[in-house]
Amino acid sequence: MKYLNLFIFLLIATGIKAQEEIKFNQTTTWAGTTAKSADEGKLIFIDCYTSWCAPCKWMDKNVFNDASVANFFNTHFINAKIDMEKGEGIELRKKYNVQSFPTFLFVNDKGEVIHRTASKMTVAEFLEEGKMAADPKRNFSFLSQKYESGQRDIPFLLDYFLAVQKTDRNKAELIGKDISERITLKELNSALGWKAIKALARTESDRLGGHFMANQMAYTAFATEEEREKLKDRLITSTMYGYLYSKNEKAFMDHLSYFKNADRIDRRKQGIMLEADFYLDNSRTSEYIRITEAALKGDLKDDAERLSFLARRADSKNVSYGKERSKGKDAANPKVLKQAYKMAKRAASLEPEEYAVVSTFAKVCLTLKKKEEGLIAARKSRALADAETSKIQKLAQELLGKIELL
Repeated sequence: MKYLNLFIFLLIATGIKAQEEIKFNQTTTWAGTTAKSADEGKLIFIDCYTSWCAPCKWMDKNVFNDASVANFFNTHFINAKIDMEKGEGIELRKKYNVQSFPTFLFVNDKGEVIHRTASKMTVAEFLEEGKMAADPKRNFSFLSQKYESGQRDIPFLLDYFLAVQKTDRNKAELIGKDISERITLKELNSALGWKAIKALARTESDRLGGHFMANQMAYTAFATEEEREKLKDRLITSTMYGYLYSKNEKAFMDHLSYFKNADRIDRRKQGIMLEADFYLDNSRTSEYIRITEAALKGDLKDDAERLSFLARRADSKNVSYGKERSKGKDAANPKVLKQAYKMAKRAASLEPEEYAVVSTFAKVCLTLKKKEEGLIAARKSRALADAETSKIQKLAQELLGKIELL
């Protein structure tokens, strides 16, 4: 009896797990899919993908298998996963003008697009897109008709902005500008205002971002503390990059204290990334070495992702400078490259099975002509690339070939 109960439990558990993913391609042809859509009175969700699309694979592994996503999409849609470079996908790609991957289409049984969105998303973002598509008063088709008929109230415009932002950036920019200019102070201090600020605020100095920064406590009823703090970090970071590009050192350093003196380690890490970028961009080598050396021994010592990112930026910038010497730019800086090597090597030791981290170390070794270490890293990188897209496999093979020629 004990083993029978265990067997039944395993069957149930396996069945539950099977439900926790979107059920794709329950029909074998596009005609069959549209017929099933008509029979069941459901929209068709199409995941437009290609075999080489890394974000497509990420969605498979991280979003389509989420229980909340699976439940909603399996309940509300007929789900089709179609390679846009094979079979019927080739014609569907032309018909729906699919230019990037992944693209997500929601169409009716007549093949008419009701809602459209695209790109890699979190579970929450993707689920919201599905809810918009299923809502006859929030989907892309309905909102587009209302917009073309002249509707321009702020709640409507904000819904329309959210519907088009991932598929028509030019239109989204125009709509966002209209909202930012016309939204009233009363509206800004409401749930609608929080929704607008979260979607449209870019820096501390634009109208929506500035209003939020000056009135943060007004949004306690509409957003969690974590959401508010996350937005604050984003606005300050964007503002600081503006100062970096305009060479406004005083304003940059004044804002940097917000991150450097923070109790939260994630903020201090962001401060390191910003400060390192500033010194690198301004060719202040000694200060760049100082901040990254401290990071290697401190807050970033176990952060492979950030160390690898810093190494990649340093290597890329210095290689670019080397190529541009004839145009009067600085030559590659050996001290910065040496520091990039230290960061990349540390990152690779922390995450030896992560393709991006290992390939970065191999690339830095190539720049410094460290053939022996470079070959080890490049061969490992090439092996790890087998789990990635064909495009990444090609890049890994090219990198290996360059190091072999050293």
